[in-house]
Amino acid sequence: MYREQRIVSRCEVEFDRLGRRVQAVSEDLSVRGVFVRTDDLLAVGAVVDLDLRLPDGVELRVGAKVIHLLTPAAARALGRRPGMGFEFVEQDPEARQRLINHLDRMNEEVVPRRLDPLSHSFAVVADAGQPLLDRISNALTGIGFETLLFRSGAEALAACHELIPDVVVAALDMPSMDGLTLLGRLKTKQQLADVPVVLLSDDASDFTRLLAYRLGVTDVVPKPFTDEELCIRVRRAAVESRRPPAEPVLRGSLAEISVATLLSLFEFERKSGILTVKRDDHSARLFIAAGRVVKVDDGEAAHDPRTRVMNLLDWRIGRFEFNACEVIAGDELGLMTQQLLLEHARLRDEAARE
Repeated sequence: MYREQRIVSRCEVEFDRLGRRVQAVSEDLSVRGVFVRTDDLLAVGAVVDLDLRLPDGVELRVGAKVIHLLTPAAARALGRRPGMGFEFVEQDPEARQRLINHLDRMNEEVVPRRLDPLSHSFAVVADAGQPLLDRISNALTGIGFETLLFRSGAEALAACHELIPDVVVAALDMPSMDGLTLLGRLKTKQQLADVPVVLLSDDASDFTRLLAYRLGVTDVVPKPFTDEELCIRVRRAAVESRRPPAEPVLRGSLAEISVATLLSLFEFERKSGILTVKRDDHSARLFIAAGRVVKVDDGEAAHDPRTRVMNLLDWRIGRFEFNACEVIAGDELGLMTQQLLLEHARLRDEAARE
């Protein structure tokens, strides 16, 4: 018998509402139902046909009934997005089996079956909202953390002086002392400087993320987030803090911080090192000396270095990793970073007009 399990799965979902076709995405999925992120809410008890497009391209139509609403007000309190929970009420055997096959693949390949608990670990958690504090505490307790909960950064800082935590989880916006101020205060104390800090932020701007990274944040989790995502990232922050010190590494998603923003940061701080960007099966390395791109290695020998950098500046999805190191290489591009970025903007504007 298939063991039912809710799997984090981003599927395209469509349904009819008041004579209009609504397009949305799922948050999680099981053989019995699905939670759909959307502002176009239906009434509890409403029955509709859901058209699901799974990530592997499989399309399913299932009858579903609304059994739960997450209203905008409740979503804000919990740090989530509004949506509806559906229970499948009509599903032919073939569609059911295709759904089970998809969930099996997701369970094996994408989502860990269980997060191994951390023994004798505890987290200081700070957020202005009690509902979100309770939700975070429940999630982290499930992977072995003891939690201390606070409604302000000042209270969290005082607790850290009493007992050094394994990780601090703090919201950006809090009364008395916000998350960035708390982060900065922790980094100025020798006994607390190495405590990893995971920042929860409503502000998705590059400026906020870069400011947090410059202050020494371990990770930035944008709101809204799923419990599983938070657990994975908090656990990773706590585990990596226990490893032997290594060369400073900055890594993240290009959807959150663009290549152009990274290069601007490196130029401002005159960083030297190697920026590696990866997208699907493609990867490239940018060699940076004192904040200036001097060489690019992406396997595209048919194009000149400037053209290859221009193409990399177009990447909007993928991952990046920066390793600080000394770079000794001839300058193959002959342009300062701001000149590269201005030239890229000019070329893309011309392409858009054409």
